[in-house]
Amino acid sequence: MKFIDEVNIYVQAGKGGDGIISFRREANVDKGGPDGGDGGNGGNIYFQGDPGQNTLLPFYYQNKIIAEPGENGKPKNAFGADGKDLVVKVPLGTMVYLNNTLIADIVNEEKYLIAKGGKGGKGNPRFKSSRNTAPRLCENGTPGQKFDLHLVLKVLADVGFVGKPSAGKSSLLSQISNAKPKIADYDFTTLVPQLGLVKYYDNSYVVADLPGLIENAHEGRGLGIQFLKHIERCKVIAHIIDFGSAEKDPIEDYRIINNELKSYNLKLEKLPQVVIANKDDLEAFNEHKEKFLEVYPDIQLIDYSAIFEDNLDQIKAALWQALEKARKDNDQEPEEKEVVVIKLNKEPIEITRLNGDTWEISGDDVFEIYDKIPVISLDNLWRFNAKLKALGVFELIRNSGVNDGDTIKIRDYEFVWNAEEF
Repeated sequence: MKFIDEVNIYVQAGKGGDGIISFRREANVDKGGPDGGDGGNGGNIYFQGDPGQNTLLPFYYQNKIIAEPGENGKPKNAFGADGKDLVVKVPLGTMVYLNNTLIADIVNEEKYLIAKGGKGGKGNPRFKSSRNTAPRLCENGTPGQKFDLHLVLKVLADVGFVGKPSAGKSSLLSQISNAKPKIADYDFTTLVPQLGLVKYYDNSYVVADLPGLIENAHEGRGLGIQFLKHIERCKVIAHIIDFGSAEKDPIEDYRIINNELKSYNLKLEKLPQVVIANKDDLEAFNEHKEKFLEVYPDIQLIDYSAIFEDNLDQIKAALWQALEKARKDNDQEPEEKEVVVIKLNKEPIEITRLNGDTWEISGDDVFEIYDKIPVISLDNLWRFNAKLKALGVFELIRNSGVNDGDTIKIRDYEFVWNAEEF
């Protein structure tokens, strides 16, 4: 399956159903009264983490997600049915951005509300009162929220394998976990992150093999810049370094990888590290190891050979111990909670001259009233006008040079302005 870790999508929650104007009309029932049902609520859109997914590829082909609208109300006080909520499965580690602001980080299998459905409109019984026993009033359902979102996948793994190309990361992953990555004797065999589950006695943890890093990967060289972000969620970094090949320099390789981690994200260099010295079956291994320990005497190396599969239990143990220590350290540190508050700026109310005697009124508050109150009865028209007046729309018209007899448009609704009537 093709690996996609960034994609743009469009989501639209369901519109609320419209309430209706209806009156009970039955034989031998005098003045039956209003019986228009309310509209149903529109369906919400939720994202839910799915541990069985590891790519955003489905959203690459299906990038529009639309929830079911609510049904309109019906006569005899029959309410419209609510639209079904839409639960969309996404890979664990998916981050959801709206206008470059993080609104959801899908790190577990809970449901995250992404877009809220519109509310159902009221039927005319809702407006019945002692002064108006037969109201010809109703409301449309409100639109559901709709957003253009940017999804970014950062794989969830406990341990991240890093190293230069052909260092042996894929071989080690295949030997200690259930993963079956591609293994070959050329650089950049791994083109996408590979995840594997490691069993350690009664415990288990997830390891990610990341594409090989080269110098200046954080600036876009090689494949590093595309996949460095996947290391950010790891709790432990495991360096797999080629100590056996005569032409390799383990000291320089270790320095380069650490510098790339530091350059990309300053927090990565502070993560616990395990250094695995690969290819202990080759002649140059001992010489390289001796020189490495002279420069880094405090680092404990674990000897390893992908061919002979030696010290696998020791590697599993070292990774588990580093992971447990990292978890304990995280528990002791004060948790920093970042509260994200999304404020969608409303478009102000404006009046614009379209031509000599035609004007157009726009603004989110005006459109909200227009969408909610259908001008299908005299009562609704009076209510619509009262709402506009409360917003200051009529005062704005008076101050904008509009003459009596000019046409005012609000979307596809038009009326003729007369200052004395308004």
